[in-house]
Amino acid sequence: MSAQSLWGKVILYLREHNDRILHVMCGDIRDVEFDKDEFVISVKEDYVLNMLNDKTNIAELEKALLALNVKKFRIQKKQKQASNDENIAILNKFFDDSTKIID
Repeated sequence: MSAQSLWGKVILYLREHNDRILHVMCGDIRDVEFDKDEFVISVKEDYVLNMLNDKTNIAELEKALLALNVKKFRIQKKQKQASNDENIAILNKFFDDSTKIID
């Protein structure tokens, strides 16, 4: 089962078990993946990370994932990706401002 399919089942589980706040919060999360045998949930905002890591919410997520046979998971802050301009600026520092983008 793909990580996205599993996450969809987790969201349905939360709705079916009347955990409305967690259901809505998790429904907005799209960045999920497997890292070996661990299910990884990546979030962009600090407040979402803090809410998911609340002991009540983490316990509910654990129940939902265990119901779907997932024993290991983690919630992490998604790292911001650098823009093309930021990447070029970094490369220019090492290559004396000679970086060019060729289409």
